[in-house]
Amino acid sequence: MRTSQFSAEALRTFLKEHIIATMKQLKKALNTDTDMTIYRKLKQLSYHTSYSHKGKYYTLDEVADFNEQGLWKYGIARFSKYGTLIQTARTFIEKSSRGYTLPELRDQLGIEVKEPLLILFKKNLIDREHIAGRYVYFSSNPQQHRQQRLMRIETKPSLTTAETDVILAHEVRAAIILFFSFLNEQQRRLYAGLESLRIGHGGDSIISSLLEIDPHTVARGRKELLKRDIVIERIRRKGGGRTTVKKNPPDH
Repeated sequence: MRTSQFSAEALRTFLKEHIIATMKQLKKALNTDTDMTIYRKLKQLSYHTSYSHKGKYYTLDEVADFNEQGLWKYGIARFSKYGTLIQTARTFIEKSSRGYTLPELRDQLGIEVKEPLLILFKKNLIDREHIAGRYVYFSSNPQQHRQQRLMRIETKPSLTTAETDVILAHEVRAAIILFFSFLNEQQRRLYAGLESLRIGHGGDSIISSLLEIDPHTVARGRKELLKRDIVIERIRRKGGGRTTVKKNPPDH
C-alpha cells in the first residue's frame, strides 16, 4: 500500500507561518492540484474558514485570536468561532439583549448581512418586526423575543451610532409613564405583574426598572394574578358618594 506523500503536519506548519491562506495557496504548499486532498488534511487539524469572502480563507484554531464576541480579523479576512456568516449572524441575534437592525449587525460583523438575515428569516430561524420604518431582528424563541423587544424599548439610543433605532419615541414612553401614574396602588401592582408574566423569566426585574418601582411590588402583583387572589378596591374621592343617612328611632 502506497504511503501518502501529503502531510497534515506540513499544512499545519504552513498555516502557523502564514496565519491565513486560500485554497490555492494551500494546494501549492502541499504540491497538489486536488481540493479534496487539502480538505482531508484540514479535517485532521482544528481549523476555521472565514465568514467573509465566502469562506475563501483558512486558519488554525491555535492561531486565531478571537475577541470577547468570538470574532477575529486578520488582514482582509474575518473569522468567527461560531462558523459561517449565517451561523454567526444567528448566534449574535440569539445572544443579543435587544435584537439587531441590519445596520447594527453589519457594523458588528464588518460585512453585509442582508442576504443571510433573509435566509434565516425564511427558514424561521430568527424573527423580525417592522418598527419605525426598519426591520428589527429578534430570536425565534417567543419568550426571548419579548425580552429583547422590551429591552430595546428601554434602551436609550447610542450617541455614537447614527443607525441606532428607537422603537418608542420619548414622547410615547412619557405617555406610558403618565398613564401608569393615574392608576391606583392596586392597579399599578397588577399591571406591573401582568407585564412581567408576558415577558417570562426575568420579567420582574425588567418591569421594575422600566416603571421605576420595587421588584417586590411587581412580584406581588404577578403572584396575585396567578392565584386570582384579588380584592376589588372601591376608590372614591374624599366626600364623594351618597351621604350616610342616620335613621331616627321610631316614635313611641
